[in-house]
Amino acid sequence: MISRSERKREQILKAAGKLFAEHGYGVSMDAISKAANVSKQTVYAHFKTKDLLFETCIQSKCVSNRIDENAFNTDAPLREVLLEFGIRFQNMLLDEGVQQTYRNAISQLELHPDLASLYLESGPKTTNRVLSDYLSRKIDLGELSLQGTAEEGAMQLLLLFHGKAVYWANLGEDSGETLEERAAYIESCVDLFLKGNGHRV
Repeated sequence: MISRSERKREQILKAAGKLFAEHGYGVSMDAISKAANVSKQTVYAHFKTKDLLFETCIQSKCVSNRIDENAFNTDAPLREVLLEFGIRFQNMLLDEGVQQTYRNAISQLELHPDLASLYLESGPKTTNRVLSDYLSRKIDLGELSLQGTAEEGAMQLLLLFHGKAVYWANLGEDSGETLEERAAYIESCVDLFLKGNGHRV
């Protein structure tokens, strides 16, 4: 059973995630505490700084979409794991809340110069580390060989997974692709990556 403290933490994260998405990093801790229906003291008891709260909101979005270590705690075939991960990753990037947070982060960089590093560390860099760790394990097991490092391979895959759908969405446009077309694109990305590194598919 979830404790009272954990419940309040979830309330804070839910409220903060919504407000960060709608208003950007400039939203106040007062506004977050009010939306979460807790005191500001309670917010600071769970999150010492707004930076930490912002980072945790992004990380929790990754966890809820299984864009974390749990995505790779499996003995399923490499290609299958990468396909499932690629689809979940692209779906997360297309989530309206994620899109809003991204656009607000970009628009507020001049007001909050440290925002880029916060966003990169809690989202893209963390995701790259998680994927590169998985690729490294597959290399150690002799199931994969890469022309470059695992970190480079992970970045190649993540950038491929964005595709037209995310590129268009970042500009506020719908790519017009169906779910089937997006899934076929992710499959082509995985096969391109594996074949390019001498892996049979």
